[in-house]
Amino acid sequence: HKHQMTLSDMSDLYANFPLQSAILTCGVKAHVADGIAQVRSETDKLEFRRNLAYVLYGGIFVGGMCHLEYDYIFPALFGNDHSITTIFEEVIFDNFISAPLFWLPPAYVVKAAVYDYPMKEGLEKYVHDIKHKGLLTKYLSIWIPAQSISFSVIPEHLRIVFMASVSFFWFILFSTVASGEANENNESSA
Repeated sequence: HKHQMTLSDMSDLYANFPLQSAILTCGVKAHVADGIAQVRSETDKLEFRRNLAYVLYGGIFVGGMCHLEYDYIFPALFGNDHSITTIFEEVIFDNFISAPLFWLPPAYVVKAAVYDYPMKEGLEKYVHDIKHKGLLTKYLSIWIPAQSISFSVIPEHLRIVFMASVSFFWFILFSTVASGEANENNESSA
């Protein structure tokens, strides 16, 4: 039992290595969540390239950007107090500015790069999913409550792991929505 990791050790890991733990946590989360979404879609086999796109987006982009946004940008914009006003400003900013402009579009750009189709086509798919698949409505229904909790009661060094826990379920939904057109095209050509 000498090599057993305690909850305190895990907390210390997230406090002492915030960027590395954010990338690792979010990458593993994205891999598993997309795998579940693929199994739920009843495809014949798991798509490696699709999963790679979600691991790259989830680990490097989401993990790294969460660390940057929560640990540097938010304190610079909103200060370090945990008042109701600050929590409200952080939730509103992240959901209505960051999400539609910075969080969601890169998933479509990464997927376009991995599948070797033009970035413009990836961004057109993003707009399509907003207009016709309720992408932002689904996003806001999950993230406004989750971030309200995260910014108010979760210790700062554990925010990313909390958000990754919530994001696990979001990624299953997001992977299903964002990959739905490929499944629809396969069904219509069958």
